[in-house]
Amino acid sequence: MHSLYEIETTVKRSSRAKGLSWGLSEEAGKAVRLLEQSEFQGLESFKRLIDLGLSGLNKLLDINQSDTSNLCPIHFGIFFLDQSHNEDIHRNHNFKNLNEPLLILPFLSKSAKNNLLYFHFYSSNLNFTISPGDIYFFDQNIFPEYISDFSISITTQRKSIYSQSTWDYLYKLSLETFVEETEEKKISGAGAGLTDND
Repeated sequence: MHSLYEIETTVKRSSRAKGLSWGLSEEAGKAVRLLEQSEFQGLESFKRLIDLGLSGLNKLLDINQSDTSNLCPIHFGIFFLDQSHNEDIHRNHNFKNLNEPLLILPFLSKSAKNNLLYFHFYSSNLNFTISPGDIYFFDQNIFPEYISDFSISITTQRKSIYSQSTWDYLYKLSLETFVEETEEKKISGAGAGLTDND
């Protein structure tokens, strides 16, 4: 078992050896470390990405760029890490394809936490949501190595995943804890009382 520090350092140096800048390499190392710490297969995913060749992958440099095929997950993740505070991109975006989508999770997670955002990711073989509270919601346990025709929706609003009837029931139940206000109860100490002692 290798330490998380060893994993981060090795990924950082490997990224640099394959042509990434030191800054991007550091971010890649931190991302893979976080994935391994969370018991995702970050190293395996990163190794497959290296085998593909980083120089042959497209970088996401602008949200409106025309060519979004064969995207690099490191550049993709860093783009959203750097730009997700910008309200102009808080909407739905469509992309052609992305290699090793697992590697974008740490970047989107950090973006969500820093900017109180929700990322909803949709494709035919992978759907997930990342919330500001470091909680991921996946619809399956295995991440594909490659995805096509996918979209990301960015919003500051969380989705309601409960029914109105559930809310109504629990709210009505919560009302039972309220004490009916009467003069007699005010004098005996129930409720806020007659004097303000804050």
